[in-house]
Amino acid sequence: VTPIMEKLAAEYEKTHEGVRITINMSSSGSGIKDTQNGLNDFGMSSRDLKDEEIEKGVKGVVLCRDGIALIVNKDCAVDNVTKADVKALFENNTAIPNTSITSGIGRDEGSGTRSAFDELLEIKSYNDDVSKVAETGNVIESIQGATNSIGYISYGSLSDKVKAVSLDGVACTTENIVNGTYALQRPFVIVLKEGSKLSEAAQGFYDFIMSEEAQSIITANKYISVK
Repeated sequence: VTPIMEKLAAEYEKTHEGVRITINMSSSGSGIKDTQNGLNDFGMSSRDLKDEEIEKGVKGVVLCRDGIALIVNKDCAVDNVTKADVKALFENNTAIPNTSITSGIGRDEGSGTRSAFDELLEIKSYNDDVSKVAETGNVIESIQGATNSIGYISYGSLSDKVKAVSLDGVACTTENIVNGTYALQRPFVIVLKEGSKLSEAAQGFYDFIMSEEAQSIITANKYISVK
């Protein structure tokens, strides 16, 4: 959630003199836990909250939706993969048939992107050969340096440094995420502490990010509006 939140914060600060917003990037689990412990005004999660997290006194409000892009090196000839083959690669280290893809690059266990990816593909656990990295940028860098690997990142973070491949013949595009034909998608969630009142400054920023004006910034950055 961090890249779009940083853009929203910068836009808000332009018209609110004296307000400074600090965005701390972390895993979704840490963002939720920090909200439970009162360590932030509100947290960020790139997945739905779990029942056990909600039971500890937080709630989630969807900011926007995002696709999860499957990416390969720009020089890789692969253009399409299947859910079954990606699942087999990450779970069992089974190379994707008729391609050069023999390894997977995933995120660490606290990542909301990983949590959503694993749930959507019904991946129970990663085999030991899957590289597990901390941040989206690490996935992109790893893919840039390897022609035989596939990884996953937020669609909003997709750039010409890597190539997105189709999943079961469906391209990862805004249109296909909106119409539901692209299977890998998840919510970006703002996490609030139940029973806790936001400060005036924090409430002002929260109201902004949920506004129509903010949604136009969200869509301009390839995320999916929920308005």
